[in-house]
Amino acid sequence: METLEFSIEPSAPTNEAPPGPGGVIQLDGGPSRAILLAPDTIDPARAYPLITVLHGAGRQDEILVRAYREEAARRQALFLVPRSTQATWGLFVGANRDDLDFLMRVYRGIYARYRIDHARQSLIGYSDGATYALAIGLSNPRVFSAVVAWAPGFVLVDRSRFAPDEPKPRVLVEHGTHDQVFPFEEIAARNRQILTDLGYDVDFRVDENGIHWPRREFQRDALDWLLNDSGSERGRAPPA
Repeated sequence: METLEFSIEPSAPTNEAPPGPGGVIQLDGGPSRAILLAPDTIDPARAYPLITVLHGAGRQDEILVRAYREEAARRQALFLVPRSTQATWGLFVGANRDDLDFLMRVYRGIYARYRIDHARQSLIGYSDGATYALAIGLSNPRVFSAVVAWAPGFVLVDRSRFAPDEPKPRVLVEHGTHDQVFPFEEIAARNRQILTDLGYDVDFRVDENGIHWPRREFQRDALDWLLNDSGSERGRAPPA
């Protein structure tokens, strides 16, 4: 993959597209698909956080849709749950941009129909999805304000995207001490050190006795962490 760059800019809805609906919206693009979870009633004057939730290998997007469905109304936020084109994300299989390009098209469509709080556009990823979330989130710091990574396998960042004036997204990483897929001692400490060496202030959380499956409270804690910080100091106020 030549680059992880997203060629999109934060924008406000236009009069050319009808306002976005509430509820559960299916978004298709050739072999790719995603589900957008929105509050049942959309206030066109309100700017909504946009949180993209990335599944692990095996494409558990339907499980994530069920898990996050009620969060849209509870958190007054939009949740995008895409499905990888292949069994896992393009970063791992052939290094193609199919998933990246689909996400860019989806974001453009969402920006055109919903008012997004770009200070709170963020990512949550699980396992392979956590690795992918770190890769695209940290490589596109003007798009994403924060990344939550549950049990990422490694850290890969597009260094061509680094510049002195680029903001640095907030990062939360959680890993179980008894993870049988990505062993804690081998993987978690290394990932934390790489992120620290790159200059990120990492909120590193240890799930004592945790295995390669999120603890019950992880989703709640991750969303509290993402949404209880306005991000206003990051200079990403919603476009007028």
